[in-house]
Amino acid sequence: MSPSQAAIDFDTTITEVTNRRQKEMMKRPDLQALTPEERAQGVNMYDLVPNPRLAIHTIFLSIARLCSAFPPYHPGQNQIVEFLEALRALPWHEVYTGCPSEDPNEPYPTVLLWPLEGNWEAVAELFDYEITSCYPPYRWRNYNSAMARLTCSGLVDCGFLSSLDDILPSSDEYPDLQKRPIDGLNKIGNFMLGAAQWIMWSDECHYVYQQCKKVESVSGLRQMWSMERWREWKRQFAFVAGDERFAQKYQEVAERSHRQMLICESEDTAE
Repeated sequence: MSPSQAAIDFDTTITEVTNRRQKEMMKRPDLQALTPEERAQGVNMYDLVPNPRLAIHTIFLSIARLCSAFPPYHPGQNQIVEFLEALRALPWHEVYTGCPSEDPNEPYPTVLLWPLEGNWEAVAELFDYEITSCYPPYRWRNYNSAMARLTCSGLVDCGFLSSLDDILPSSDEYPDLQKRPIDGLNKIGNFMLGAAQWIMWSDECHYVYQQCKKVESVSGLRQMWSMERWREWKRQFAFVAGDERFAQKYQEVAERSHRQMLICESEDTAE
C-alpha cells in the first residue's frame, strides 16, 4: 500500500467511526450521562463519544516510535514523511468530537483534519515523550534525522527537541573534556551524529539557517534557533572535524556539516 492510499484509508476510517458514534450519541435519552446499566458495566463516556484525537495521537505516537528505526533517508523514513504529506494534502474537513452541548441550539463540537503544521493537536509533544527511549548513537541519529525532515517540511515542529542543543557548551549534556578525556569525546561525537542531521543535508540546513537569521539570541527553554547559536554550532563542527582525538566517523560527519553551513551562508550572500 502506498503512503497516499494509507493516508486516505486512515482519514476515511476516522471519519466513518466519528460519524457513527455521533449518530449513536444523538439517539441517547441523556446526551450527557451514562445509563444505570452502563455504569454497572463500568462503561466510560469516552468509550461512547466520537474521539478522533485518540486516533490522531495513537498514529503519531506510532510514527514517533518508528522514527528511530530507520537511518536517514531510508525508504522506511521516506514513507513516514510521504504519509504525513499525503494527510496534509487531503481536503481539510471537520469531524465530530466529544459530547454534544447541553444547549440543543449549539452545534456538535468538531476538530479540523488535517492542517498539519507546527504543533497541531500537540503532536510534537508525542515526539518529546518518545525521545527518552532513543539512545545515541544510531537510534538518536535516526530520530533526529526524522524530526529534522518533519520540521523543515512544515509537518511537525520538533525543533525544540534538536540534538543541536546538546553540542552547545552551555548544555548540561556537554562534557568537560579535561575531566572526561575519553568518554567525553565519545559523548560529544554521539550527540553530534544526531545534531548533524539538522545541518549536513541541504534542505535541513537551509531551514535551520533561515530560522536562525530571524533573531540574534534566544533564552527560552523551547527556543532553538538564533544566529548566536548558529555561529557556535559552526565552531563545534569545526572543532570536532579538526581534532584527531575524535573517531574518524565523528570527524567526517562534523566536516560535512561544517562545509554545508558554509555553503548555506555563501548561497545566502549570493542572493
